[in-house]
Amino acid sequence: MKLRNWQSECIYLALDKYTSGKKHFLALATPGAGKTYMASALADKMLKRALADIVICFSPSSVVCVDFSETLESVIGEKFDGLLGSKGHSLTYQSMQYLEDDFWGLFKKYRVFAIFDEIHHCSGSTLENANAWGEQIILNIQDSAVFTLALTGTPWRSDTAPIVLSHYSSGTNKIECDYVYGLSEAIRDKVCRVPQIVAIKLVVQALPKQYF
Repeated sequence: MKLRNWQSECIYLALDKYTSGKKHFLALATPGAGKTYMASALADKMLKRALADIVICFSPSSVVCVDFSETLESVIGEKFDGLLGSKGHSLTYQSMQYLEDDFWGLFKKYRVFAIFDEIHHCSGSTLENANAWGEQIILNIQDSAVFTLALTGTPWRSDTAPIVLSHYSSGTNKIECDYVYGLSEAIRDKVCRVPQIVAIKLVVQALPKQYF
């Protein structure tokens, strides 16, 4: 599958940041833009350029988890089932709390490229304000992974808590993304359709007095 222009741009910027000494990259792309394929193509380049040994992906649901595993296998041509000989694994955020020390030891033994889909599900700038998933990332991945790629389509949380692995503009709660591909760009590129908004008029009829 040929990369879309935004995917190529994002991969180029990520590789440039990684090779300049930075380890965390946050990409914002509108839902349906192709974040999974972009991340898999980037992972392929990381492995081929010997910037990482294995790839581990975390996502918020088992459906997305399977989709990521299948896309990684298709793009890279290696198994991603976590078994002996595979190039990595795709897991859910929910599984983080049940992973044993042997698993987390991989981040110290190997150069792990960690991918986080919909990173806004994981909150925390410190252990004090982190949720369960964000806490695991801070404790076991933030400083141990050789590089990380965080993906999101909605870079905010309804509870206004900080998103893990993210930076914010000084004195504001505005997140700083390394790459942004919004809905307007996706519509322009015919990647996504124009949203159809239908106005519904609600008619309220007064009830007779006997109903009160």
